Amino acid sequence: MALSNIEKHYNKHPEDLRLQRRHGIVEFETTMHHLHRYLKPDDMILDIGAGTGRYTSALMAEGRRVKAVELVRRNVEVFLKREPTADVVQGDARNMPFLNSNMADVTLLLGPLYHLIDDDEKLKALNEAKRVTKEGGLIFVAYLMNEYSILSYCFDEERIGDLRTKGFVDENFHICAQKDELYDYVRLEDIDRLNEKAGLQRVTIFSPDGAADYMRTRLNRMSEETFAQFIEYQKCISERPDLIGAGSHVVDVLKKTTRGSQN
Repeated sequence: MALSNIEKHYNKHPEDLRLQRRHGIVEFETTMHHLHRYLKPDDMILDIGAGTGRYTSALMAEGRRVKAVELVRRNVEVFLKREPTADVVQGDARNMPFLNSNMADVTLLLGPLYHLIDDDEKLKALNEAKRVTKEGGLIFVAYLMNEYSILSYCFDEERIGDLRTKGFVDENFHICAQKDELYDYVRLEDIDRLNEKAGLQRVTIFSPDGAADYMRTRLNRMSEETFAQFIEYQKCISERPDLIGAGSHVVDVLKKTTRGSQN
């Protein structure tokens, strides 16, 4: 994936604005809910692929130690304009020689794997996250889900027939992302395969947004009280195995242990 494609995307679709819209608020609040379940007061947190610093800023406001890494220069500039005291550096999640091994108690990888096509590229980021995380530490890894894309873009936009004919969607309705595409989409079995290859052990897996992306217009019409209840609902059902793969994202919470091999 060429850097210019990612830069063009985030210049056109600012990540800080997405997380401030109601469907993004559901994702943010649910993810923070699960982070708070595991974070300890003195933990050192690495936010890799930090975007414009939405999570880093929130964690800093709680008095936590956070170091951020972000690939896109514009995002870094927006980040530092809002949070001038932040410890943020431009870098690629697949190769971070400027970070020491075993330095983080908790590592966030809440965006980079969206843009890394195929197992080999994703494993580079997973193994780098594993390297910089302490033994017994946690890694939060976000993915984009296949079924959301199939329903929202392939069917809703009447593109499914053409995409299947061209081989961009296979016989099992799994999207086959090409090397030059911006996004890759996965199913739970793909995530399980990556964890096995990386030698990472799952603690939990949750859907940060559930039906929120499908319900954008409905969320916008909700009263403040009803919307607050929707956020609580999503927190409550976010780990239900019958619902995890149906939303637009999942976050896999993994532990670094000596068990397993690193590819």
